[in-house]
Amino acid sequence: MYPFPDELTVSNTNKINSYLPVRNKNNDFCWETITGIVLSHALKSEVRDYDYEDFREDCRERFDSKLDDPSFWEVLNRTYFSGMDIFSVSPMFLLFKAQRKSSGSKSWNAQDQRMAELFMSMMGNHFTQDRINEKLSFIEAEMLSVLSEKLNKSESVDQKERPYLPFLAEAFVQDLKFLEGHPHYLLQELSNTLRLYAFSYVSQLALNIKSWSDGEPQSRPLYFILDTEKASSERVHVVKHGFKLLSNSSEVLFPVLSALEVLQSKGIKQPLWNVFQQASEYQDEKRILDVLNNYIGAFIENRKLPPRPPAQSLEGVFKLFETVAIEQFKDEKTTRADINRKYVVECEKQIFGDFIQSRGRAGRVLVLNQDQLLLLTNLAIGERDKLRLHELLGEFKKRGFYLDGQSQQQLVHFYERMGNVERMSDSGDAVYVRRTV
Repeated sequence: MYPFPDELTVSNTNKINSYLPVRNKNNDFCWETITGIVLSHALKSEVRDYDYEDFREDCRERFDSKLDDPSFWEVLNRTYFSGMDIFSVSPMFLLFKAQRKSSGSKSWNAQDQRMAELFMSMMGNHFTQDRINEKLSFIEAEMLSVLSEKLNKSESVDQKERPYLPFLAEAFVQDLKFLEGHPHYLLQELSNTLRLYAFSYVSQLALNIKSWSDGEPQSRPLYFILDTEKASSERVHVVKHGFKLLSNSSEVLFPVLSALEVLQSKGIKQPLWNVFQQASEYQDEKRILDVLNNYIGAFIENRKLPPRPPAQSLEGVFKLFETVAIEQFKDEKTTRADINRKYVVECEKQIFGDFIQSRGRAGRVLVLNQDQLLLLTNLAIGERDKLRLHELLGEFKKRGFYLDGQSQQQLVHFYERMGNVERMSDSGDAVYVRRTV
């Protein structure tokens, strides 16, 4: 049972420490580092106090002892190290990207650590069982052997927060398992997969953030067009449930999540929907009502908001808690309103930016380019040979990506150009899509 606090204290500031990887500034994510951290966590291995140049020298010594012609090392050096092509050989070498010193110096940038911890939370108890099984040449296997001798067991990371979106966490783990089974595709696309899920997570969080009384969150419609399509104001779903919906929904992320911090007790952070769910199961409902009503009254006074009568029901008091949390940011003359705008801008720039395009009269719309679409298709099909089109679209939706009828037609044309579609008839149900991996 969630240990609901006996007393809630009003703070003069709004802070956020969980569930949103973005802050109102300093969000220049290094996706190479984030990818390395996530992979290190999955493999339970890390590179520590081992410079790239030291690794190169160790490889040189290894091959000097194994090759009859020492001059051949210069060929290997040019091939693998001069242009850092070694990082395209095996995902294991990406662990260099996440190296942190054991000497007590600063580990990773705060923003990279926040983003990586989001993915770790979504991963839950999933870890790669063995080293990623891949087919390497003799030379590449020797280089990996050199690295393996220097690997350390990574420090265990305690779970800091329960996943806010369990449906998305489930899809994320499923996609990681698929990538782990295809090492070269993982090497090529893990970073892009993380960027895809960063968008999906923050966008679906924004769409679900006010639906805490509905129970566990579900995927909510958010419509995209293909980058080869023309956008028009007649596309109802694209207009009503596209970028505009996402932008408006993002405005309440910081207000609600910073309010949620007030309700957190010691231990693993809990989503608002779970806090409400467990509060509903609590036997002493009056105690929770009194605690929240007292807090809301003090909060209203502190923020100089219009007074309200105390709520009489559990759902009513949670709703009032949410309402005043959002209302404090409404006054455009205050610094709070400016801070919240910065959160929205940072989300759009750092998380949503790869999926937003301006399309003339249609304004800004959400767009999937061909690389994103192909990655999403391969992840959605996974280990299966092929999927019917409507099954594939269902997998898209599980990951937070929706397409209207017009975009679906364009999608089939895209697959036909790729050569990975089978038409059994003119019926949509008889269209099968194969993955390209």
